Order: sequence, then structure tokens, then C-alpha cells
Amino acid sequence: MSLATSVSAKSTTIAQSIAESLRKLPAGHSLSVHVIQTSDHHVESLTPRRRFSHFHSETTMSRRILVLVSQGAVLVAGLEVHEFTSISVQTSGAHVPHLSPSVAVDVCIEKIDTSGFLSTRMPLAKMLVAGYLQSLHRYHVAIAVSTVGVHLFARAQPEYLFAKSQDNPSKHVLDDLALVKWWQSALNYGLQYAVRAGQNSENCTGAAADAVAIAANCMVPGSTASEEASWFLGASQPASNDAADAGRTMGQYTASKLAVATTTASSNASDHASNPGGTRWTWGLPYVSSARAHDCVLQFPDDPMTRLLSEPHSSFWSVSMLLEMLAVSEECGSGRRTAYFSAALPVGRTQGLSSSDKDDGTAEQGTLSFDDYDKVLIALFDREMDFSSHETALASSKRFLDIVSASFGISAIAIDTAGKPIEKSASEPKQQEPPTVNDLTMVVRKKRKVAN
Repeated sequence: MSLATSVSAKSTTIAQSIAESLRKLPAGHSLSVHVIQTSDHHVESLTPRRRFSHFHSETTMSRRILVLVSQGAVLVAGLEVHEFTSISVQTSGAHVPHLSPSVAVDVCIEKIDTSGFLSTRMPLAKMLVAGYLQSLHRYHVAIAVSTVGVHLFARAQPEYLFAKSQDNPSKHVLDDLALVKWWQSALNYGLQYAVRAGQNSENCTGAAADAVAIAANCMVPGSTASEEASWFLGASQPASNDAADAGRTMGQYTASKLAVATTTASSNASDHASNPGGTRWTWGLPYVSSARAHDCVLQFPDDPMTRLLSEPHSSFWSVSMLLEMLAVSEECGSGRRTAYFSAALPVGRTQGLSSSDKDDGTAEQGTLSFDDYDKVLIALFDREMDFSSHETALASSKRFLDIVSASFGISAIAIDTAGKPIEKSASEPKQQEPPTVNDLTMVVRKKRKVAN
């Protein structure tokens, strides 16, 4: 195993952004954060069978990131992300570039989980997502992109990162629908938090930050638009005066109905007249339904759409045909509720970190090869790992973090939370409390019968 090299500016930016967000949790808690990431590697294109002109060239770089949060000596939360940078160049017949390279950055949130051992219920997972999204401003600084695509496939499972944590009675596991709702809520908050952080909006009025519109999409395979719109508030349902049209699956809507909202105009601008910014949710994928799926649908690792598009007979599928197949697939059909989320996060240069957010020299994070990163995951998923009880979780956490520190030279960042306590409104129904995923520390509470 190779040892971690010197401090990476990019990794400390991720660590600092997450530390900044977690400090906003209710005061009085001490947390530790480990950020483990790889160096950039060449990978296959996210649209490997896309049809280009003969003189087209594309290079895709990938980076994998694992963020782990501990309280005391026990791992309590984790987030795994895959980042992709795609550089496309069109050339003339003489193989001389005649256009500037096109650069796109897309991130896929692959896993998020908690172990159930957080001492106090608070929105740790939501703030972890928000801090990571804030860190994406680094791409504007590095390669001057104006937006970063954020993508995820939400699928309920009892555990993702912490083995046997489903047997921990303190861990709350969300069902399919609750998971989808939690992700919509977490992304809605995280995207707006990231925009405000990029504008240093704590020192400005809310109007300046709210003027930025964030285009976001959600699609639940096999569900109709009317069903989806009834699950969430603040989402745009494709308009139609035709009752039959309202019952179509989202993949069958036309491009105009799935148009991405912008800050100046959108197909549903009147719905947002009182709030020109914020997150604008549209049901459906951000692709033209009649387009060839291989030409536009991004194919991320370990994704049901990627597996379907790997079939030889998928070559001529349209986006709507892909969604029809997805709705009856083993992973998304048979009564299961899964969801695809995507958003275009505006990124810009931050206006500097506060003194408490500057690197104090203790946050030396490693940059690993893909092989060493896989070794980290193997250690985390080792069959001896056990988060079913506090005693076994303590031993498992120590074992894993010792490997991370000794073998890869990755140390923790200490964080003391300093936020306001969570205020509970007596008039607020319990079922409206912010949910979370797989006990992502603010789980949806099931409505209980109350005795008269």
C-alpha cells in the first residue's frame, strides 16, 4: 500500500466545506471528519455509445471520494461520491480544433448512510450533503465551469456503508417513499445552501442569494406525473388540459414540458413569480423524450439505467423507451419506489474562508490511487465489521480508522458544533419533521395512533 502524499488543495477544500457546514449543527458536540479521495484517473465516457462526428474527441477523468464522520471514537455517518470531468473537442477535417474544448463536470452521489450511534438526533446527514455540494465551487476556481451537474439514484436499503447497522435498534431505516422524500428535501436544502455559501451570503441579504435559480429534476420510474406531484410540495407538474395527458409517465413528456428552468425564463415562470430564485423542481429526466438514449443519458457506475443501456438491443432506444423498460425492471419495478434526481448547481468563486475555516495544518488528507481506494472500501466492508451494538461499533470503527491512518496517512479534522439548537414548534405535526435516509439522523417518524 502506498502512503498518502502531501496535502492536496482540492481535498482540503472538500474537508473545509464539510467542516463549515457541520459546525452549524446544534452546539455542544464534537465530531471528526476523514476525507478520502483518489487522484484523477482516465475512465470511459459517461455516454460511451454516443454518436459524434468522425472528428470528435472526448476525454473523461474521474475521482472517487469517501467522507466519514465520527463522534467520539465511533463512525456515525458516511458519504461516497464519484466525480467526472468530461472534455470534448470537435476538430476540422485537418484534425485541427476549430472550437474551444467543451468541459462538463458531473458528480454522482452513490451512497449515504448512518450507523445509528449519533448521541443526539440532529440533521447531520443533511448538513453533510450540503457541505459536499458547497465544495463543488472548487471546480469554478480550477476550470472556470459555471455549473456542476449533481445526480443520484435513490434506492432504499437497510445499510450501505456500515455493516450490520440495520440490527442496531437505534437506527431508523426509511422505506422507499420516505427515502425519496428525504432526498428531495435534502437536495432542496443542500443546493440552496451551496449557492448561498458561494455568494458568502451570510453577510448579505437573502434577496441576493434567492435571485439564483437552480434547475432540478426528479423522476420516479413507473409513476405518473399526478402521483409524483402529490408526494412533494414546491414541484412543477407538466401543464396539460388533457386528463389523459396528465396520466402519462414522466418519460413521455415532450422537451418543452421538461425544459430546464433558467434565471430569466422557464415554461413555468408564472409559478415562481413571487420567488425568482430557489430550487425549481420539474418532474422527469432532463432529456428530450424522443432523443436516442445513448446520445444523452449519462451512464454512471452501478446504475439501473446503465445496466439496461449495456444490452445490445438498446442501441436505438429513445429516452421514453428506456424509461418504460426501467419501470418494469427488477430494481425499479415490482412495486418498488426508486427515484432519479439531477440538478444543475451554479458554482462561482467563493469570497474567502473565515479564519475558523482556514486549514490549520491538522487536516492532511490523502490522495489515493483507485487500487488503494478499493482497499479502503474492502476494509470498511470487511465481514468482521459490525455496527449492530455500541461495543462492536466502537471496535470496528477503531480497526478501520487505524488502517486509514497507518496505511494511508489520512488524519481527522476535529469539529466543534456551534449552531443554534433545533427549535420544536408545538403546532407543527410530527410527520412534517425533516426526514432522513437510512437513519440519516433525522428520520421520518411514522404517524402513531394517539389514544383519546
